Amino acid sequence: DRCIRHYSLEEMAYIETLYGHQAAVTSISCNTKQRPISTGRDRTVRAWKIEEESHLIFRGGSRATSADCLTQIKEDWFATGHEDGSVALWFTEKKKAVETVWGAHVDNYEVDNSASICPMIVSCDALRGSDLLATGSNDGFLRLWKVRTGKTIDERGLSKLAKIPIHGFVNGIAIGPKARFAALAVGQEHRLGRWERVARAKNRFAIVKLSESDSHNQGASTDEVTMEENDDSDDDDDDDD
Repeated sequence: DRCIRHYSLEEMAYIETLYGHQAAVTSISCNTKQRPISTGRDRTVRAWKIEEESHLIFRGGSRATSADCLTQIKEDWFATGHEDGSVALWFTEKKKAVETVWGAHVDNYEVDNSASICPMIVSCDALRGSDLLATGSNDGFLRLWKVRTGKTIDERGLSKLAKIPIHGFVNGIAIGPKARFAALAVGQEHRLGRWERVARAKNRFAIVKLSESDSHNQGASTDEVTMEENDDSDDDDDDDD
């Protein structure tokens, strides 16, 4: 319904409704301050000032598409993943993205340079207060990024660190304490719609072990726990008579 509802965990009660998005809200992220940030199908990112009862609006320009995921990195820094395959880094004091990586899940994108081959960015998460960002799609990899939040333009941006094999749509990412591991929600289809389907992928919960060597190696160990499989899975289980 294009609204965001504010609840108090201390009082266990509904507080207010935040209005502003002109289309469906796709993601929301909160940090320590009372300033949640949300994305919507209206191609805007909005930072809500709860105490001041106002909000800031960020737009990615005419080329940008709507964002499907969002994560706050530090108090004034956040990243968004978009349906056109781009990942953007934002600073709340700037209305435009600090940097946008087009074709974020396509190797050698500058060579291919074709938007039609760019997988959608479905999920993202950051280790709060650090320089580590992770993004998920359906290209077969979880990708890790180094976030630069320096004082000058040259000291700000995103750099690729590593890619970890994972089969299916990475619909959710949660980086654990000290980035020792990441928990992934993996499925056959996009979490927001049935536009595409990854053959032979299973709906499952995956634990990816992270280590300092991940920034140098193109892989990591993965422990997977199957939570549920669709009835139309390609793995046929015949019942014995």
